[in-house]
Amino acid sequence: MARWRGVTFYPVAPHRRDRRDCYVGDDCKTQEEDITMSTRLLGIALIILGVVAFAYQGITYTTQEKVIDVGPLKATVEKEKTIPLPPIVGAAALIGGIALLMIGPRKS
Repeated sequence: MARWRGVTFYPVAPHRRDRRDCYVGDDCKTQEEDITMSTRLLGIALIILGVVAFAYQGITYTTQEKVIDVGPLKATVEKEKTIPLPPIVGAAALIGGIALLMIGPRKS
């Protein structure tokens, strides 16, 4: 333990921290727990993305195009355009998310 200008430095690197090295007020998660939590969150996000992809089957948006622009006379037309989202994308996201949730808790 070293002190410099009122700040205490502990001889434990943050990436090698173990539960026995936790101090009061520290976030006492090990690197494996952080990776497991990240894997779970990514898995849940992929599952949600897969369900949304199956539900909507594409993204629809509206654009405005000028038809007539002569002097004071102006006319526009609203057109709906769709970007199709194949079901295979939703299936891949759903399967990937489930796989991450199942693989995440395993200890190596």
